[in-house]
Amino acid sequence: MASESLFRIGARRRPRTSAQPFLQCQTCASQRQSIHSISYSSKQGNIHKNALFRKMQANMLEDSWRNSIRLFSSKEGSTGDTGEGRKRDQVNPEGEDSGSHIFESMSKDSLQESSLIRSFCQQGKIDEAYRVFLEMKAKDKVASLNALMLLVSGLARLGQLENAFHIFVQLKGMGGYYKRTIYSGLIVALSRAGHYEEASDLLQQAKRHGVGSPMSVFKALVQTLVKSGHSKAAYELYVELKSKNRVPDAAILDDLVFAWSQSGEVDVAYNLLQELILQSGALRPSLFNAVLKGYAMEGRSVDAVKLFKEMESKNIEPNVITYNTLIDMFGKSGNLPEALRLYDTMKKRDISPSVITFSTLINLLGRANLIDEAYEVWTDMRNYGIKPNLITYNTLFKALGRSGHIDAATYIVEQMAEEGVYPDSYTFSILVHSLGKANKLAAAKSLFDKIKSKPGVVDVVTYTSLVSAMGKSGFVDEAEQYFCEMKERGLTPTVVAYSSLIDALTKSGKLEEGYAYFEEMESTGCTPNAVTFNTLIHAFAKAGLPDLTNKLMKEMEARGCGPDPYTYSSLIDGLSKSGSIDAAVKVFNELKSLGAGLTVVVCNSIISAYVRANRIDDALECFNEMPQLGCSPDDWTYRSLCFGLKQAGRIQEAWKIEQLQQLSASKRIPFI
Repeated sequence: MASESLFRIGARRRPRTSAQPFLQCQTCASQRQSIHSISYSSKQGNIHKNALFRKMQANMLEDSWRNSIRLFSSKEGSTGDTGEGRKRDQVNPEGEDSGSHIFESMSKDSLQESSLIRSFCQQGKIDEAYRVFLEMKAKDKVASLNALMLLVSGLARLGQLENAFHIFVQLKGMGGYYKRTIYSGLIVALSRAGHYEEASDLLQQAKRHGVGSPMSVFKALVQTLVKSGHSKAAYELYVELKSKNRVPDAAILDDLVFAWSQSGEVDVAYNLLQELILQSGALRPSLFNAVLKGYAMEGRSVDAVKLFKEMESKNIEPNVITYNTLIDMFGKSGNLPEALRLYDTMKKRDISPSVITFSTLINLLGRANLIDEAYEVWTDMRNYGIKPNLITYNTLFKALGRSGHIDAATYIVEQMAEEGVYPDSYTFSILVHSLGKANKLAAAKSLFDKIKSKPGVVDVVTYTSLVSAMGKSGFVDEAEQYFCEMKERGLTPTVVAYSSLIDALTKSGKLEEGYAYFEEMESTGCTPNAVTFNTLIHAFAKAGLPDLTNKLMKEMEARGCGPDPYTYSSLIDGLSKSGSIDAAVKVFNELKSLGAGLTVVVCNSIISAYVRANRIDDALECFNEMPQLGCSPDDWTYRSLCFGLKQAGRIQEAWKIEQLQQLSASKRIPFI
């Protein structure tokens, strides 16, 4: 019995009996006391809530609980939202005559106290009403049906679900148990409190008893399901309403449009949007923006543009969110000119850009290494009087660092405080990484030493940036020093930190030390990834250690993290650099025969290997074969081949390759 749902208590109907007083026995009182001893608080999390409901179920389902409480039974056999169920609601309005059969056994004091409960409930003083109820219960008095119904609804609205359910059980045989308002109030309250499973159970129980639910119940439950990430269950409620020829509330469609737009089912969201437009004529930009974002998330720029044009055809003014979504979408798809055109369009339409607009554009321009244009956008933002936030600053620092404008970045850091924006660990990680990349290691160390004593500023990411910068610049001892310092401060190195140090050590010839850190990370529970394995495979292949290389390849495969194209590229590159060009060619030919693992990265590795071995004709043959292998040459392919041809004195052929590179670049220009 303990596994039975709390809400199925009501499914056990008893024959209607003559009116009897509500008996208060000792066992009943102790059971109720055990429930009241549970302290319910919506702020204490789902664990406490679930424990509460489990305890309530266990207590309420015990035989002693059921047998020791004699409840009035309601008339058996109610039907749906029409018929007997609706007649009962009409015959028993929410007045005193709803429970008139009880009044014969109620004292004058009970009637007065019941009236007081009703009055408090109608004034919104639910706690006062509940206090009166408890006083009546202590005196073995029974409140009227109407008073109890109002109290249940009030307690439910306040989120006092334990108390509401306790009274709900008492209403089982008092006529109000099947009241639509009682069920509705509890379902709505459960939904708002986040108990969507319990709310769904209670809705199903209401259906079994033939109690129809108003649209407000479905609205509340759909909203809760959507917020908790159960979009599919919310959509099923919508389908249920449609199957019963009930028109879903516009708010339900609203919630579903937003939910399905972000859940990878944007086509469903679009259909719901069209239904909402037909039903209510709702033409709010926010609804279109939600679907637009869904298309953008899926990279469906054609559909996004169609929807944007549909907005214009319906005279719906796009807002800053509309443009932000489109700018970000076109920028990420490589169509930067279109993103910039949209930025100009929104300004011409007097739609003020937001800080998100500027942060997005600075990021896109920075990635394209268009630092002057990024600075123009920064200037525009200042002219609009918009204060940059931390994300904007960090985005600008990345752009400046990527383009080598480190001095400008450090200067802007000093201005941040004037704007009331303070750097975080990510800010300093960007700056340290940028300084290291620009070979300004002294400046990177100086900045790090200034900030590392400040609480909350230096974290694993900052240390990892410094370890990586030192290692890539050949300062292996310093890289290891900062790595050890990170551990001494109680920070746990990530797989990126370990991989950065292993890369630095192996490239400097310290293979044993690098492998020792590989074993250490395993012992600390830090799982190596493909980058870690590829680093070691390249190092051991280059050192002419085939046994260790093969061991790592097998271990990598056993872990399910490879080998990937970069693994084969590392292996081919390492073998060729160790002088084993034939072994490198053998690996490449095996990949060709398998028809798998061949990418431009792998082809570039074998072309570089041929160039390194002065086998230029083989390099050209591989280059010409790339289209058949499903690979398109990139800039690295062209540069490597041109270098080899020039080194061999084949200038005319090198010039032809350069012409092909320019032609290829022109074809990659995004279409506006």
